[in-house]
Amino acid sequence: MSASASASPLGLLPNELLDLVLSELSTEPPSTRKLHHPPSLELIQSHTKDLKHLAQSSSALLEFVRPWLFRHARLDLCDEPAFRSFVTNSGLNRYVTSIVVIGIDSSGHQADPHWWRSVFQYVDPVRVTVLAPPSFMGKTLGTPIMDGDSWAFEIPLQVLQLECDRSTDIPNPGSEPGLLPLRPWTSLSFNESSSLRAYNHYEYFQFQTPSVLGIWGAFPHVPLRQFFLPHSLRSLTVFSYTAVFPFYNHVRLVLDALVLMPNLRYLSMQLGPEEGNTITETEQRGSMDPSDPWMELETSYSLIGHAVKHSFHALKVFSTRDFQLQAIQPELLAILNEHLGDDSGWVYDGRETWIRRGDHP
Repeated sequence: MSASASASPLGLLPNELLDLVLSELSTEPPSTRKLHHPPSLELIQSHTKDLKHLAQSSSALLEFVRPWLFRHARLDLCDEPAFRSFVTNSGLNRYVTSIVVIGIDSSGHQADPHWWRSVFQYVDPVRVTVLAPPSFMGKTLGTPIMDGDSWAFEIPLQVLQLECDRSTDIPNPGSEPGLLPLRPWTSLSFNESSSLRAYNHYEYFQFQTPSVLGIWGAFPHVPLRQFFLPHSLRSLTVFSYTAVFPFYNHVRLVLDALVLMPNLRYLSMQLGPEEGNTITETEQRGSMDPSDPWMELETSYSLIGHAVKHSFHALKVFSTRDFQLQAIQPELLAILNEHLGDDSGWVYDGRETWIRRGDHP
């Protein structure tokens, strides 16, 4: 190590111990902590900058810190050529284990929804997070969505997160029809954003939510992408769904989509805003009946409870993040206990999770 680095006690450490220190300073990326928040660019903003500050302390330490900094990378597709040049020329691409891809058009530049064809040629992440509008998300997944009703929902961004246990060789990413077949993904999380604005329109329930999940749910009835979709979803064992007051008929399609994941072991749902979120008040306008969103949520949980009991035979754990809303806990518990109580084969842990009997510790 150079004299500039060894001038501090930290610089006197052997490389192995220094690497251990850096591992302790490395924190969970904001894209995992904020996955259930309303989709926005805050997904990539972190207040913890210990590694960055350490990298700025000396040029020698910078070389040690950089691989840790780029384990969790951010890629704005409007700047993809510059990102590719930097990480490949500096040899940092081999350290990237997770990446957040931002698919938002900028002035004079349109983001490429087929970005993986080039990006997966030089990085090999095991976790991919995509922040993008619904139409972009559909094209990225090889599932063009029905966006004729998008004007009613006004959903600017959604979040998709895919994870797998390890990276695998990709012979030719350019030949794949979407992001899903590129890895044996084991976990899929989808934040669909809020449907509240649609409630302000007459007969809101007739509108179709702009989401790939609705298309997947219609798969048994609409032969869309038959050649790859079911196979791509079969490796999933974890599914997490976040939305703010989706319609119950859309939740039914989401549950139908889960049938395409026969190896699903863990299911997490959140259909309401997080505690302290005032979105219900800020979005209420026009003809919205404030009771409608809550009725849709209750009906949705009745459908979910029935599906957990009867449709997902490999499922071991079901959890709902909506128990954070203490005001609706008793009602949600009553709805879910209608399906998962008594002799249903499921055991409630007293908090927010049900475990299939026989798998309970």
